[in-house]
Amino acid sequence: MTMGTLEELLRDRADAIAQRWLLDALATYSAEASVAFGRERDPFANPVGHALREGTRGIVTALVDDVDDETVRHSLSEMVRIRAIQEFSPSQALAFVFRLKDAVLAELGSVARDPGLSDQLRELDRRIDRIGLAAFDSYVVCREQVFDLRVNEVRRSVAWAVERLNRRDAEAARSGSPAEVSGGVNGDREDSR
Repeated sequence: MTMGTLEELLRDRADAIAQRWLLDALATYSAEASVAFGRERDPFANPVGHALREGTRGIVTALVDDVDDETVRHSLSEMVRIRAIQEFSPSQALAFVFRLKDAVLAELGSVARDPGLSDQLRELDRRIDRIGLAAFDSYVVCREQVFDLRVNEVRRSVAWAVERLNRRDAEAARSGSPAEVSGGVNGDREDSR
């Protein structure tokens, strides 16, 4: 006999599930970073910890209330954005999402083995998988933005270097001295032959 619906059980244990999941997510960092991210509550002093704390809480709430995909994406966005710029492989960056299943089962304990909840637990697994897929979509968008920023930075650096070389060559030509280095963008040298 079941002890209530899964929704009721999740709602009763939502804070504990979010806390356990947060600790699982923090465990993906070094021990020192994990402690720092978990301890400091100021969002400006600790944006990583704040994003994880708010995001895990938001996703658990979304899971319990079965809210729309846009709300889920909003709760994921900061967590995924931060992890997309850190030194994680894609699978390492997003594995924490699927650890939500472990957090739920751990908090439900023996109740999770109740045969009367098996259909509801399967549906919960599917919802968490959808959250994982939404996290993947968000991760890809964030990585594309990071790469675009890097490409733009390289372009600016190259443009600055080319402009500087051209300016130096123009100054050398005005002063009448032979250019000893680059002869412009093409790298031609003026050699005395």
